Amino acid sequence: MSIALPTLERDRGDYAIDDLPESDGKPMAETQKHIRQMVNSLDALIWHFREEPELYVMGNMFVYFVDALGTLRRVAPDIFAVRGVSKEDRRVYALEREDKAPDLVIEFTSKKTRKIDSTKKPKIYSWLGVKEYFIFDPLGDYLRPRLLGHKLVGDRYVVMEGEKSRLRSTVLGLDLVVEGENLRFYHSLSGEKLLTHEEAQTHLQREAATRQLAEVQTQLHAAARQAAEAEVQREANARRVAEAEAQREVAARQAAETEIVRLREELARARKREG
Repeated sequence: MSIALPTLERDRGDYAIDDLPESDGKPMAETQKHIRQMVNSLDALIWHFREEPELYVMGNMFVYFVDALGTLRRVAPDIFAVRGVSKEDRRVYALEREDKAPDLVIEFTSKKTRKIDSTKKPKIYSWLGVKEYFIFDPLGDYLRPRLLGHKLVGDRYVVMEGEKSRLRSTVLGLDLVVEGENLRFYHSLSGEKLLTHEEAQTHLQREAATRQLAEVQTQLHAAARQAAEAEVQREANARRVAEAEAQREVAARQAAETEIVRLREELARARKREG
């Protein structure tokens, strides 16, 4: 959703968007589990939407905006998605330049950030026009259930209804699902699970290995069939040779018997002449 940004109450020469800081030197996340969740989730989303040219997905990046008083401010969502903008690389996401607020934000919350994630950030995101706001507690420190979703109605968030461990994002067309201590994504229509790039590569390698094994088995079966057919042919040839040999033996016996009869008759005639 495009938003009309307030005019800066300062000289435009005071700053340039391309010079805005992209880091504050703070850690990416509170714990390694938070980092893994953030990286894996971001990787799965980027990989899944890699062929959609105008769906930008990023995380741990400063989003700069101008508040109602004309003050330049920033917020750093763990993950955010914006429809209708290009996938080009950015140092920061500046609403003044993009003229488009994020459509979805996901925060991986903890006891340390719970107040900001539950009070301050919802106010910022609803004011900016972020359509969907999800909070996930990887450690289960305080949030019950671990996954909480909000959708923007007017200028306020209302809590999404759904299963405790499964919420639907209409922005992404995905279901956010809690699996153990992890947040995973499933295609809302097909039910297909989104894989990270690494998981996808592993899956492709397994499929390739399975195809190769199937091809080898097919070749082995074909070779076995050919060997069996050759053996059948050899046996048939052997039978034909044996039958021909048997026929020759019968013919030889018949010829011998005929010759014996002839000789006997000739001998009988000779004796008769002598007598």
